[in-house]
Amino acid sequence: MNDFLFYLKEGVNHILDPDGLDHFYFILSFCILYTFNDWRKIVGLVTAFTVGHCVTLFLSGLELVSINANTVELLIPITILLSCVNNFWFLVKDKPSKQQLTTTYIILLVFGLIHGLGFSNYIKMMIFDDESIVLPLLGFNVGIELAQLLIVAGFLALISISTLVLKSKIKWLRFAVNVIIFFLVLQMILSN
Repeated sequence: MNDFLFYLKEGVNHILDPDGLDHFYFILSFCILYTFNDWRKIVGLVTAFTVGHCVTLFLSGLELVSINANTVELLIPITILLSCVNNFWFLVKDKPSKQQLTTTYIILLVFGLIHGLGFSNYIKMMIFDDESIVLPLLGFNVGIELAQLLIVAGFLALISISTLVLKSKIKWLRFAVNVIIFFLVLQMILSN
């Protein structure tokens, strides 16, 4: 149980690491369209993302899949930009339809696969040669899921408070946050 808790803490710390803002931006980018009333949808989206990176972590842990680290490091911010572009589309319209939500689940699953490749070298360094990868991956991914849900809850709390204060102007706040994330991530890409 101690090993599981160790890897769980590592997963939480990996997401909440101030040096790893790309993950924070990504989480905000896919929950920006929702409120606390949509909590089931958001938990599903977060879980779809976690399942995606759990699969690639597992496959890379078994050394069945491997992609150049520089390529993955470029693809991760590109997924965030694509999420922001998707948000622009929805912010112009109303809330996403059921079909659009299904598409978003699939997109987040695929993006999770890409992001999981970014974690693969990190998790490989943590696992001992004779250690099974199941417990570390399970603990690490549960930690990632918990940290993501913590970020989502904090962000939705801010959106809820802003909605009370700004009322009809909340759409513009969402748009502004989306633009800020877009340009911060674009700067990340250009600085590499």
